[in-house]
Amino acid sequence: MRGLSILLATTAVLLSPAAMAQDVPPSGDPVEEGEIIVTAQKREQNVQDVPVAITVVSGDDLASVGGSQLQDLTKLTPSLTITQGGDLNNNVISLRGVGTSAFSVGVEQSVLVIVDGVAGGLPGQGFNDLADIERVEVLRGPQSTLFGKSASAGVISVTTKAPTSRFSGNAEVMLTDDGEQRYSAGISGPITSTLGFRVNGSVGRFDGNIRELQSGNDINGRDTENVRAKLQFEPSSDFDATLIGYYTNTRTNCCGFVAIERTPGVVSSFGTPSTVSLAGITPGRDNFSVRVDPIPDADSESYGGSLAMNLAVGSHTLTQIFAMGYYNSQDLSDFDGAYGPALGLATGVFQSGTFEGETLSHELRLTSPSGGALQYVVGTYYARNENRRTFFRPGPVANANWYGRTVSETFALFGQADWRIAPGTTLIGGLRWNNENIGFQYQRFNSNGGNPPFFTSGKTDDSVITGKVGVQQDLSDDIMAFATYSRGYKGKGYDLTSSFVRPNFPASRPLEAETADSYEVGLRSTFLDRRVTLNVTGFWTDYSNFQSQTLEPGLGGAFILANVGSLRTRGVEADMLVRASNWLRLNASVAYVDAKIKSYPNGECYFGQTPAQGCVPNAVGGRAQDLSGSRLANSPEWKFNVGADMNIPLGSLPVDLTVNGNYTWQSGTFFALTNDPVSFQDSYGIANLSIGFEEKNDQRYSITFLVRNLFDENYFGTIRNDAGTFSGNPYPNPSAVTNIIGLRARDSARYLGVRLGVKY
Repeated sequence: MRGLSILLATTAVLLSPAAMAQDVPPSGDPVEEGEIIVTAQKREQNVQDVPVAITVVSGDDLASVGGSQLQDLTKLTPSLTITQGGDLNNNVISLRGVGTSAFSVGVEQSVLVIVDGVAGGLPGQGFNDLADIERVEVLRGPQSTLFGKSASAGVISVTTKAPTSRFSGNAEVMLTDDGEQRYSAGISGPITSTLGFRVNGSVGRFDGNIRELQSGNDINGRDTENVRAKLQFEPSSDFDATLIGYYTNTRTNCCGFVAIERTPGVVSSFGTPSTVSLAGITPGRDNFSVRVDPIPDADSESYGGSLAMNLAVGSHTLTQIFAMGYYNSQDLSDFDGAYGPALGLATGVFQSGTFEGETLSHELRLTSPSGGALQYVVGTYYARNENRRTFFRPGPVANANWYGRTVSETFALFGQADWRIAPGTTLIGGLRWNNENIGFQYQRFNSNGGNPPFFTSGKTDDSVITGKVGVQQDLSDDIMAFATYSRGYKGKGYDLTSSFVRPNFPASRPLEAETADSYEVGLRSTFLDRRVTLNVTGFWTDYSNFQSQTLEPGLGGAFILANVGSLRTRGVEADMLVRASNWLRLNASVAYVDAKIKSYPNGECYFGQTPAQGCVPNAVGGRAQDLSGSRLANSPEWKFNVGADMNIPLGSLPVDLTVNGNYTWQSGTFFALTNDPVSFQDSYGIANLSIGFEEKNDQRYSITFLVRNLFDENYFGTIRNDAGTFSGNPYPNPSAVTNIIGLRARDSARYLGVRLGVKY
């Protein structure tokens, strides 16, 4: 806690009356119509002036595709994909093909999720409902200089709406024909001349889109409650403070994987025949039914708060953000993939556990005024994350009962400057020094794999310098080009899941840090009287010591967390916005991403892979394949989306007609790092359409009719090979058994809805 004490003491000095007495210059130029203001470089800037690959999604944009969750951003951001796991904590966020697939609480994600300037500690915290959204900034590529060690592949920064200077309120109801209900309401305004507030709450209900035949209930649904409150204090133009508190509660009966293909007549390794587990079910890509026991669920709760303060120090701004948060979840899932008793257990083999996370962070930074020849931001950052996981799976085989705890403490110094060396020419330079101490405790309570119960612990530390250099050139008032090099970094970690295979495994093998070398060139342009915006970015990024969940050939196919090799992701991204008229806006974006493994000679084999298919004996024991040159998981080579927004006046009628259409398409992709052919999903496209009426003068009320997945396109959030539960052959021996299962996406079938809104 020494680093935190230093930061708090520094804050106390800088917030002293002497510092508060400094004057503040007049504010910068006013925002022009059509400008989008972002904070991608920790200062407010027009997005067209930012030399970063960025996609900005407004709250209205998200609503246009029926969005209320992080997964919905994939319909508006071509370089973003999300692979669904068995529960929210196992979801994988990827940008440009790079994300972290891990079961362990001892490693962080490659894509950092931030809400109102505060980072979460566990992946599940990023998958709460998105409510009262001002904008979402998706920053692609390594962002380690300004955002730290958990941003080696990018950042998703969510900004919620601020308190208003006048009283305002809003309420919205959405209902769908497949049983989803969503209600939200908010109020905002002044309490005094210097104090304002904003409170927003939302409730969501969805039974699910999969029928569990044994109980007759729908599953893979979720119930949510969210509350966020803000107090904003602004006694003068020299100082403001915002206090935020939030609470979220999510309950899911998820996730049930449907059978896509299974060899007829096979009996599971747990003794359950397919005639029982598939009774009344016809496997296939159009299957929406399962039989599982027990019903899976994953319930989570998250709460916390932050205090952000901005103080004028001469012509500079001193900002501090102090935040604390707590997250916990409980999960229960069917392990044997079937209904009924097995191995002496009434409900068959199941697994359950808990996730808990506590976070504390403090950021202090000084920002120079905008517009000068030299502008910069410098700061310090401190964070402490404590994550815990319990896991239990009973039974005479594959049993597990363990507890893992990891604590990380990070201290960093960072800075980035832009220096205009000539009219229109700016040099970019930034550095970050990061020091981290991490430790773990792991206790296994049962005997597994011939190993007795044991307790082990360990710790390690790491210091690193990352940075960014580049040049930005204004080619005209409306065209800017840039070229940058960035160094990305994600810290060391421990495998706190499959460590029970060998008692000394966690202490003897902490994961090495993941690093990235990224090169980008870009063009930002507006033309035709600023009615058309066209942005293009080319990128090339090499990753070393990539961290991922894998099967370890030397451990008989056990799942472990490991450094699996080096990667390369390269490609081109383009975004276009056309303000065709006062009532018509068109948008389009496309990404070509070539994301491949550069070197991984001892990669895992997929189940059933033969020597002829590349699965050969390994020098360390077991078998392996050379995955060098293989595509990364859930990384489509091509992805694009097009959309149109229309607001059409209806003459003397008191309402305008609103129409929104959006279409997203992606090429085929593997869901497995092994490039297992059964995990391949063909190319598909999803179309969404909404038509509504909005009050003409003040837009105080609206009604919108919507259809999602207009053409009823069938696709999955993930597909995997589960033949191991239906074959007695040990991994990775060839097997004639096929068992392909998939997790349905929310909109994998067409549904209709209506949304009612009112505001004042």
